[in-house]
Amino acid sequence: MQSRLFTPKQGQYLAFIYAYTRVLGRPPAEADLQRHFKVTPPTVHQTLVTLERTGLIRRKAGVARSIELLVSPETLPVLR
Repeated sequence: MQSRLFTPKQGQYLAFIYAYTRVLGRPPAEADLQRHFKVTPPTVHQTLVTLERTGLIRRKAGVARSIELLVSPETLPVLR
């Protein structure tokens, strides 16, 4: 049921944030998301704003790499 909280695209962003943080020990920067998903900076930023507004992530204003997942890793899709 919890997987209904986000769209397939949002799920991929969440899965990437989770995987990146697990492997590198810190959350990704917006530029890392841009490179992975091959999208523009405004697209990444707007997606993060939406994820934050819907309560799926938390960020600290003015702090780089401050993305924190607020969903259980078990609900995330496989990263593609």
